[in-house]
Amino acid sequence: MVSFENVSKFRLSDISFCIPEGMIVGVIGRSGSGKTTLLKLACGLLACEKGKVRTFLQSPVKRRRQIASAIRFFSAEHMPFREENTIVDEFRKLQSVYRLDQEAFWKEYEQLAECLGFREYEETEIRQLSLGQRRRAELAVTVLGDAELILLDEPAVGLDESGKQVFLELLQKKKEKGSSILLASENMTEIERSCDRILLLDVGRLLYYGSREQLMRRYAPVNAMEIVYHGRLPDLEDLPLIEYSINRNRMKFCYNENVISALEIVNHIAAQTVIVEMNITRPRLEDVILRGDFAGNSTGSIL
Repeated sequence: MVSFENVSKFRLSDISFCIPEGMIVGVIGRSGSGKTTLLKLACGLLACEKGKVRTFLQSPVKRRRQIASAIRFFSAEHMPFREENTIVDEFRKLQSVYRLDQEAFWKEYEQLAECLGFREYEETEIRQLSLGQRRRAELAVTVLGDAELILLDEPAVGLDESGKQVFLELLQKKKEKGSSILLASENMTEIERSCDRILLLDVGRLLYYGSREQLMRRYAPVNAMEIVYHGRLPDLEDLPLIEYSINRNRMKFCYNENVISALEIVNHIAAQTVIVEMNITRPRLEDVILRGDFAGNSTGSIL
């Protein structure tokens, strides 16, 4: 569906990956890592300086007009609607742009207006709408019709929690119909709730492309465990723990799950005493970004 072969542009340097059909990929990284550039390259808004970008096996720059109707691109930095128009006015223009059947187009519009909740102000000039109201209509455009590729740059900015939930559900339905989706966001909750794979960028380098689970094992493998026990004090000396402390009948320790699993620790302790209560705290995806400790880790890419 989308492939990058040793692509360089601006901060991006020698990026290679391939996204198949029917996949939601979260594009993450600190500000300035190249997320927006990557999305613009995929839809042909930018041309790469080196390497090859292929969208639907074609050059998205040279074949931009031919593939435009199959792509939806949204960026929170750019307003897709004219402020003097209404939402209905803007959608009337889109019907001809996307060359969609009139009856099917307006049927889908009605469903989106109801689902995303902008029907009550669809005839109001866009300049009079709040950011949240406008954003609901703008995002409806990205799931309109049979788009094969949907590119989203911070789509949930300005949305309330109910709006975010509805939109993520719409993306899942699009995925089930075969659409491929690239979602660039600094909101890791959105990424974790919706994405099948994660693409991690740092200062223009592709550091990782794969599942969330493997990402965490590579960059944030240290978990914390707390156990309340009843009975004799268990011996922890044989366990490869990073650190531990014991206060009365409560034990706290950190461990690297690449070295020892939680199950192995629990089995070791349960064989010596009675476990009354247990709690495991794992790092969050945002911890990886905030820490930014990527030194010594090789690039992981899937072609």
